Amino acid sequence: MPVFFYNLVVLAASVTALPPDATNECIAENGDNALSQQSFGAWTLFHAKCSCMLSLPGSGDSSFDMLVVKATADQKVPRLSVMVSATQEFPDDVEYFPVIINDKPIAAGAQPKGGVFLVELEGHVDWFNEVAQSGTISIGPYIFGSDQSDKAVSALQTCYAALEGK
Repeated sequence: MPVFFYNLVVLAASVTALPPDATNECIAENGDNALSQQSFGAWTLFHAKCSCMLSLPGSGDSSFDMLVVKATADQKVPRLSVMVSATQEFPDDVEYFPVIINDKPIAAGAQPKGGVFLVELEGHVDWFNEVAQSGTISIGPYIFGSDQSDKAVSALQTCYAALEGK
């Protein structure tokens, strides 16, 4: 199930986040199959050809995911998508989910649309730093917790550095 879920999240995120230029870029648009996975407490890191994804299960069959993609060999900064997903569709009456890390609101949030299962978080924050320092992440009604976030984020950055791009 985790590898299938990884493919589903990569497909959903890449359709909106990545320009489909397969001749010049390594893309994860058709589902970047996980080649390996590693655990850090509750976090799971999936490593694939073009991408790495860090996933943390949460309340209500939800997950908090950070996806980094390296499209070209000379790309230094990852294409980053930070998402929350759930097994049940988001309700129609939700306008905004704030992001709260360690009981403090940060300058980020999500605006899920009714009937969808995945929403990308918006905000101008240093996601790597914020998540690395997190013990608890709350996004609307969804709560995620881990005591090894710093190790997991470090592993995500190491995974990205090892990607070749195209």
